[in-house]
Amino acid sequence: MSKSLAVSISIGVLAFIWTFLSGGVLSGVVTTTVPIGFIAWACSSLAGKTDALQKTVIGMTFGALIASVAVYLGNAELPVIGANLAVGVGIAALILVLVSDRVSQVSNVGINVLGFASAFTLSPNTTSIAAINLSNPVAIVLVSSILGVVAGNLAGRLAVAIK
Repeated sequence: MSKSLAVSISIGVLAFIWTFLSGGVLSGVVTTTVPIGFIAWACSSLAGKTDALQKTVIGMTFGALIASVAVYLGNAELPVIGANLAVGVGIAALILVLVSDRVSQVSNVGINVLGFASAFTLSPNTTSIAAINLSNPVAIVLVSSILGVVAGNLAGRLAVAIK
């Protein structure tokens, strides 16, 4: 069997299992994490084999935290410039790139931006970012990125096993 076919089968099987479980037994717990988990799964490939878990989970969670800052700033009363979501996103994007240039754990801007986008789609207002539970976009991205990296790792191992 070719490597490509083995990888395709392993990814398809694990994606099916994850999606099936999230719609059934684990419904309500991981349903919203499946798409973000798939993003993390892809990010783990981009991060490299040696530190995929660390770079993906930390980078995506950092991006999610910065997205929360964007939403917060978008709803804040800022003197002179006013406040709107565009201002919040602009300031947050500036922070995201500046920090990634100076902190090696979040040096992959692409992974950070994907974490930002994942959380940003979940946090249309400040109520969701203030929650201290699994409805918080940062918590969802954190859990999803861990599950995504684990799924990517399992897919790689399964591909090797069936090849």
